[in-house]
Formats: sequence, C-alpha cells, structure tokens
Amino acid sequence: MPDRLLRSASVLPLLFAVALSCAEPTPEVPNASAAPPGGQVFADNCAVCHALPLMAYQFPQMKGRPPGFVYDAVTTGPMRRMGRDLDEASRRAVAEFFTGVAWGSPEAERDHAVSPTCAGAALEFDWSDQAYPSWGGSPRNHRSVAPGEGYARAELDTLAVQWVVAFPEATQLRSHPTAGGGALFVGSHNGSVYALDQATGCTRWHYKAGAEVRSAVTLTPSPQAAGDAAAPAMLAVFADRAANVYALDAESGALVWKRSVDPHPSAAVTGSVSAHEGRLFVPLSSNEDVGPLDKTYPCCTHAGAVVAVDVGSGEILWRTSTIEEPARVTGHTEAGTEIRGPSGASVWNTPTISRRLGLLFVGSGNNHSRPASPRSDSILAMDVETGRVVWSHQAQAGDAWNAACLWSVSDQVGCPTPVGPDIDFGATTMLLERDGREVLVAGAKSGLLHAFDAEKGTLLWKRRVARGGPEDGIRYGMATRDGVLYVPSTDARDDPDHGATARPGLFAISSADAEAEPIWSVDRKSLCGGSTRCDDAIGAPPLVMEELVFVGASDGVLYALDRATGDVLWQMETAREFATLRGEKTHGGSLYGTVGPMYANGRLFVSSGYGQAELPGNALIALAPDAPH
Repeated sequence: MPDRLLRSASVLPLLFAVALSCAEPTPEVPNASAAPPGGQVFADNCAVCHALPLMAYQFPQMKGRPPGFVYDAVTTGPMRRMGRDLDEASRRAVAEFFTGVAWGSPEAERDHAVSPTCAGAALEFDWSDQAYPSWGGSPRNHRSVAPGEGYARAELDTLAVQWVVAFPEATQLRSHPTAGGGALFVGSHNGSVYALDQATGCTRWHYKAGAEVRSAVTLTPSPQAAGDAAAPAMLAVFADRAANVYALDAESGALVWKRSVDPHPSAAVTGSVSAHEGRLFVPLSSNEDVGPLDKTYPCCTHAGAVVAVDVGSGEILWRTSTIEEPARVTGHTEAGTEIRGPSGASVWNTPTISRRLGLLFVGSGNNHSRPASPRSDSILAMDVETGRVVWSHQAQAGDAWNAACLWSVSDQVGCPTPVGPDIDFGATTMLLERDGREVLVAGAKSGLLHAFDAEKGTLLWKRRVARGGPEDGIRYGMATRDGVLYVPSTDARDDPDHGATARPGLFAISSADAEAEPIWSVDRKSLCGGSTRCDDAIGAPPLVMEELVFVGASDGVLYALDRATGDVLWQMETAREFATLRGEKTHGGSLYGTVGPMYANGRLFVSSGYGQAELPGNALIALAPDAPH
C-alpha cells in the first residue's frame, strides 16, 4: 500500500537529468582513499528505483540537505537493505550525490533544533494532563475530544496562529502529534523526536532515533515508577521505519530501552504503537512492496504482524503474523527471478483495543506476491494476552499487488499475475458501543465501510461510501462521536472508461442505520466553491468536537465543519509561508496521510506537509483563540 503518488508529469525531465548525471564524479570523501564517485554508486545500487518517475520526485526534495540524512537512510533507515553491502566510502559518496552537499562543508552540519530551549515553568510536566496521549486519543481510536473540551462555533473567527515550527531535513510530516503533561510530543522525517511546550512551542527535549519516526508518540505510565522515586513517571514510546521500538523517559527524553521487533531488512512500522495494561502492541509493515521495481529482486518474504512488548523491559512477549506459512520459492518471473511467497499482508494501521473483551483489532494489507493468503485484506481480532487470532474476516481474496504493477512502471516483470486490485485495510479501525455490545468499524480502500460484532466477528453490515481503488477509498483513518461515523474519501477523479464516479470528501454516517443515506456529506462543490485549484480528496483523519469537525484536504486547506449539518464554518490555507520560532521561513503543504488535526488544552495542532502527496511541506502549526483585547 504505497503512499499516494505524484500525479504530475513534471518529474519526467528529472528522470533524464538523473540518468545523465549518474556517471559524473562527486566531491571526494574526506579521509577515504579511492572514494567511489557518488553517481556511480547511485547507478549501480539505487537507479533501478530512484530513476523512475515514481521516485524521482525525491531528488529536488533531497537537494541541499545535510548528507547525513541520506547516510542514515542507507545505514539504519528504510534503505538499509540496499546499503548493507556498501562500504563506508560508498555510503558517504551516494549521500553527497543525492543531496549535492559535500561532507565537511558548513552545509553538512546537522542542526536538530526547532525552537528555543525551554526554561523555568515551561520545563515542568504535570501528568494530571492526559489531553491526547495516543494516535486516536484512546485505545478505541475515536479521534474525539473529551466532553466539555474543544471549540464552540463562535470561537472559530478568533482562531489564530500562535506558533509554528519546522523540522530539520524534512519535506513531509507523518508523525501524528500527541499531548500530555503540558507537552506536545512528535516525531519527524529524519528520526528526531521532540517534546515541545504546548503553550509556547519551546523545546523541552530532543531525541534522535535511527530512522524516520512515522508513528505517533504514545504516552503510557512506567511500571517502574511505583515505589521508585528515580524511575520515570511516564514513558514516551514510538517506533521507527526500521522496526525499532523505543521507550523514553517522557520528562527527560532519556532512552530507557530500545528493541528491534523484526530483523527483516525491509521491515518497518507505519502505524502507531498502542498501549494497554503494561503491554505495547506494535503493528508491522514493510518497504518490500517496492522491491520488485528491481526486476532482479526475488519477491517477497516479509509478512505483516503484531508484536506485543513488555512496556517495562522491552521484552517481546508474543508475535502473531498475518500469514501462517513461511515464504517459499513458488516460481520464476519472465526475467528468471525467483518468485517467493506468500508475503505481504502488512499491518499499516494502529491497533484498536477492547478492555472489556481483552482483544485487539487490526486490518491487514494485500499480498506482495502469489500465492495469496487467507488473512490478507482482512480484519483480525487477537487475544491481548497470547496473540491468538480469535476471529478474522477477509474482505477481498486473492489481492496480490506490488509497486511493479504501477501504470508508470514500463517493465512490470515483478508484478503478480493476475494482478490484484490493491484494496486493503489501510485505515485504523474504531470500537463503538451499540445496544450493549461492542461494534468494530473498519474502512477499506475498496470504499466499503464494514461493521462487526467485536466479540464474535460477525459481519453486521457493510456499505459503499466511496468509489475506491488503489489510491482511493477509505485510506488512513476515521473519527466517531455519539454514534455518528465521520468517514473521509480519497477518491481522486472520475473513471469514465469504467462508468465509475469518484466520491471524494467527508461523509457523516449513522452507525445505527447502515441503510440510511449519509446524515450529510461534503464534496468539491461545498468545499471548493468556484476554486479550480481546490482538491476535495480527504486523506487525513478528522477530529470531532461537540459542535465541530476539523478536517484537512490534500490541497492543504483545513476546514471546520458544523457537526450537525456539514456546513463549512471556517477554513484556513496551510500550504503557505509561515515564520517559525527560530525566526526562519517555512512552507506548509498537503494535509494527508495518518496525520490529522489534534486538540489539547485549548489549542489545535496541525501538521501541514506530506511529501508523497501533491504538496510537500514542513510546518507544525499551533492555533488557539486570540486573547480578548
């Protein structure tokens, strides 16, 4: 389930520029004899993917960054599989090639600061404040603020920017901010994690992980705190894109423990870590779905999973894979490359937990190769104590797909035959209460919304919300309050060749009456008016208040909608220039992916910029009502 792709042809000229520059020498690596030209290292190891239009957009984004960013990616980050056979000089040379910055130059210095360091009262933590401690606000993933919290309609016109930070070396913001103790916790593109003061944005602490931190930072009590004055009161836990899980002292940022939860060289964590009664539940995905862009890559061997970890020690308690049999060689491609499988069925989303039932729930993705497996494109319920799969429901059988199947890839040798529709469960599930029982709601890229008896797994109903498709449908996350489901659709455009009409926007749907028409919906006409540049595809998950729904669109516009009617009450352009707390300029971008608006203690926090959608950007914006004059 790759992220939304650029729909512009502007990357094509860059493709030719990259090909022409591959053999050009780059500046010599200091302290290394016979350092290889960076362009040659790129041509030999990276061009098979990065010279494709699919990934060429990364070149202009990389230019001017410190080369340490790329060095981290090929050493400890998502490109570590490609970099594992490179020597030190080659890693440094290709990092220079990508960034255009020489090691040892002033531009190569890495500065992780985003704001002034806090002092005095701004450093103090008060753990009676647990405003928004996890991706969904609670283990049920409702994305709804507490009763009595949030804004009234009358306050919308007074909302103003309080402060903005930009993250070093970043062109996308994919770590959902969380809040507690008076601090804002957030990860970033280069692996930096921050605790910022909510009121002022000053930095309480900074920690550097080994790879991009795409997950939210989850706050959970430390089991060592009881009776031990020196132990952390609260832990800040998160995972990086190299499948490492970290637990930090939430007050100091000091590392308590770090654990690799998957040794596979393509393993990653895309969703966020969920916490429950001394255990952490880590969803495992991978970057292996892009491996077949190289027609010599034997696809594939990684399987999605959920891993349970002891919160105090980092010990792995259990691991449950979405695929029950190990991958094996099942055939060969036209190019003679081995086909391996079953594989894939990644868990892209954040686990949802029922305390009453002792179950956790996740959705799985498509297979990356054939044979397809019976728990891909499925909802799975697992026992929190043992990891045993209590029930599962497969919504789409036979869905095998990887990046070699993309229309923009001319040589589709690695694409499974027949190719699947790529309509997995990417969005995080939600747990509701209905007539004395718990109901699990799950949305898929197919555009179908499902409701299950959470205890038994019985399908209660399903309905079509969006047209759906590989990049469309219900993609990243939803919200709910008072029995109403707020369901976004990323449908991009009509498909007249197949008679399919796109249904982008946001839909308010009653959980009690699946057959009824939506209570309301917003689409291009209601969101965009007469604007021709407006994009009404809603990819980011909404946030619900008593009177309002906040939701962002892929064109960077943040909306406040009337929760009862869906009327647009307020909007703000975030894909624009801002002044940061460091006195510099930054620019916002798309509101997309798993990062939606978050509210804590009178402030709304908005992460603007998603480099794999239409508009890259780098602005974390704090909004609040202006004080009365």
